[in-house]
Amino acid sequence: MAISKDNVKSNFMELSGLDSTSAEVYAGLITVCADEMEKAVDQERMVAEGGTAICEFAAAAEVFYRFICLKAAEYKIMFTAQGKAVEAFDEENRIKAARELRDSAVSRAERFFSKDGFVFNAVIAY
Repeated sequence: MAISKDNVKSNFMELSGLDSTSAEVYAGLITVCADEMEKAVDQERMVAEGGTAICEFAAAAEVFYRFICLKAAEYKIMFTAQGKAVEAFDEENRIKAARELRDSAVSRAERFFSKDGFVFNAVIAY
């Protein structure tokens, strides 16, 4: 196993600003993304060309993107000074930035993918 889930978690924590305890909530997501990346790459080429860190970061960027989408999907309620409840749901720019980060990271890792290509196995509606 060349992709380290611990390194993916560390990279995700750095991107998200979460501490280790808070990031544990996303352990399943971290595992899924790390496993998907591991299946996608030609491990011999990745290791030989020193691409492990690039691929681990790409997996972490995917975790971060999914994390942002999950956070955006949470129902957000704010209360005004007068006590009136209002919905606050302006996550579009965060999702766009996370998607661009993910796409850039995956693009850098593409040279290590097996010839079958690679697509993260998730559909998230937002």
